[in-house]
Amino acid sequence: MSVDLGSLKKQQSRPALKKEAQHGIVDKLLALSKKDFKLFKSSGDKIKERFFSEVGILLNAGVDLQTVLQLSTESLKKKDKLHGIYEQLLQQITNGSSLAQAMESTKQFNNFDCYSVQIGENTGQLATIFNKLGYYYNKKAAQRRKITGSLSYPFIVLITTVGAIYFMLKFVVPMFSDTLTRFGGELPPLTKFIINVSHHVGQFMLVTVLICAAAYLYYKRNKHKISFQKRLTGILLHIPYLGKVILKSHMLQFVQAMELLLASKVNIVESIDLTQKMISFYPIYSSLAHIREELQGGHFFYESMQRQRIFDSTMITLVKIGEEVNQLDKIFLQLSKQYESELEYQSNFLVTILEPIMILVLALLVAVILIAMYLPMFKIGTVIH
Repeated sequence: MSVDLGSLKKQQSRPALKKEAQHGIVDKLLALSKKDFKLFKSSGDKIKERFFSEVGILLNAGVDLQTVLQLSTESLKKKDKLHGIYEQLLQQITNGSSLAQAMESTKQFNNFDCYSVQIGENTGQLATIFNKLGYYYNKKAAQRRKITGSLSYPFIVLITTVGAIYFMLKFVVPMFSDTLTRFGGELPPLTKFIINVSHHVGQFMLVTVLICAAAYLYYKRNKHKISFQKRLTGILLHIPYLGKVILKSHMLQFVQAMELLLASKVNIVESIDLTQKMISFYPIYSSLAHIREELQGGHFFYESMQRQRIFDSTMITLVKIGEEVNQLDKIFLQLSKQYESELEYQSNFLVTILEPIMILVLALLVAVILIAMYLPMFKIGTVIH
């Protein structure tokens, strides 16, 4: 089975390739539309990295594909998450299917993986494709780990803050309140307010939890709707500084995918199409849809990007140069390195700012509660003197 490989087709002479078959394969693969590897969905990109890297190493060593799958199946325990996949692929390959067909039949690989492997099989560069996919998922997993690791400490501080304030309002303030009421007299307004809040803190927490749960359910129900995605991303991108970090992370995903596909000699229109189906971030997703239409109409890539506000001038300039010298894959590789470096710096800077701010907020809240409790005592001490 064969696919339309764009410019690569000019470099190869394969009379068996038929145009109708090419389009049939491409349409079928594109119809997979955002199907994630179900097995990998719970384990993340780290498992994908392991799969593509392990197979790529053996293919580079000169081991044929069937032997690779057989060795991988035998070397893993049945409880290993990859064992079942290797076993299914081996069975399909033994029955005469191509690897891309076997991957598609399992319904557990997304269209990006299937099409990339299809290209590797037809160009004789399967080992290279597996290495690139392994590298891609390695970078993607590393990026996620960095962001998660960077935000873990502020998250812990936030939970600690909420827990500490709840404990003081629920248990400490009532103890002071009972003591203060015995002295009689008029309590300061701040003290009255804190005592009143402590009487209703349980209700506040319950309402907060219910609101968060309702918001989460609403998000789960509407996250695939275009109107909801448009509103949500509009809000996220307007958050000071954090919006830039969010946009940069999705831009990194875009340039990494484009570099992999273009380096595999996929033509620009199909690369845009496949990349669009991988990205759910609405501003980039919608922009790529317009770009694809304009490319099919004969426009240059950089001209189409200029009409989309989501892409910065630096990227457009580099893409223009890459298009002129026919080195777009190298341009996107350079952009990938640049965005990766910038994202790491921005995420680290964000954490550097968040940590002291959250600690300061915690200190101020605790100070306000303590001051509110001790104000009546200061007042009583003043009266006694």
